[in-house]
Amino acid sequence: MVVDTLNDEEGRLGALYRLGLLRAWDFEPLERIARIAQAAIDVPMVTISVLDRETETVLAACGWSSKSVARSNSLAALAIESHDPLVIADALADVRAAGRSSGLDGRSRAYLGVPLETIDGYNIGALSIMDTQPREFSDHELAIAVNLARLAMSHLVSHQPQEVDFLTGALTRHRFQAEVEREFVRATRYERPAALMFLDIDGFGDVNTALGAEMAEEVLKSVANRAAESLRSVDTFGRIAGEEFGILLPETLAYEASQCAERLREEIERLRFRHSGGVLSVTASFGIAPLAPALRSAVQWFAQADIALYGSKQAGRNCVTFAQPAKPGSFPGTAEPTERVTPRLH
Repeated sequence: MVVDTLNDEEGRLGALYRLGLLRAWDFEPLERIARIAQAAIDVPMVTISVLDRETETVLAACGWSSKSVARSNSLAALAIESHDPLVIADALADVRAAGRSSGLDGRSRAYLGVPLETIDGYNIGALSIMDTQPREFSDHELAIAVNLARLAMSHLVSHQPQEVDFLTGALTRHRFQAEVEREFVRATRYERPAALMFLDIDGFGDVNTALGAEMAEEVLKSVANRAAESLRSVDTFGRIAGEEFGILLPETLAYEASQCAERLREEIERLRFRHSGGVLSVTASFGIAPLAPALRSAVQWFAQADIALYGSKQAGRNCVTFAQPAKPGSFPGTAEPTERVTPRLH
């Protein structure tokens, strides 16, 4: 199957999230690349940025003050629509730049944007070179910009987290379990709140059977992207099984976890997927296990979340369910029946 990467926005976002750029990073190497571009092409402003669904986020810059720009105002958003560099000699005279003045910081007239392209062909961002005066960029300057964009992309890839699911950008089950174990130890030791949440796409097997692997992958990527976009920097997102995901929420009380799950449940319910036979919508079931004193291991905590998820499936799907607290000395497999907290909206 050949993927049209320029028109696969969910795949592009998944490629971005695989890099883990929403977490703490050392961007000094990118700052050096920006300074090299500024000196080599003799321009006052250079940025290296990535674009998510709504925003251009600047990772490194020279002569540029904004840390983020709305994607609708971003020239980098235009640059990622092609695999070739975007050249605008005079923004005031070029229709492509119309309405994107804030994306030029109010001072730029000339723009050169080179996509930051992953090895699988997704443009996650751009190296943007800007001048305050109209100008043409020479072939030599274009070549410099292209090579520096590749260098920036190589740096990002070299720091990509290991054990990441390639399709969805979520951590693998093994890595996610390790994060759950680490948080269990931390939260238990310091008596801090935490919650573990599982979600499962309802009827996913039917989607795969009826509409094929390509549509099933589109559903997986879209749901995973919505989940990743809902997280804080301290949260962890993992793929537990085929269509089942886990979200680890440190420093989170039970009602806060419920609010998070409900928001995400509604986001997923609003998704629409067009196919030859019409429009497909999907729902997801959620199970939440707040960390409790009776839990003696991360394995038990994991089991509690799984029990809660099973409770949502039994309750009719498309709802959020809490696991009842395990009794002291008991294994979560013998916990009381789960409590459904969100009714199915159909």
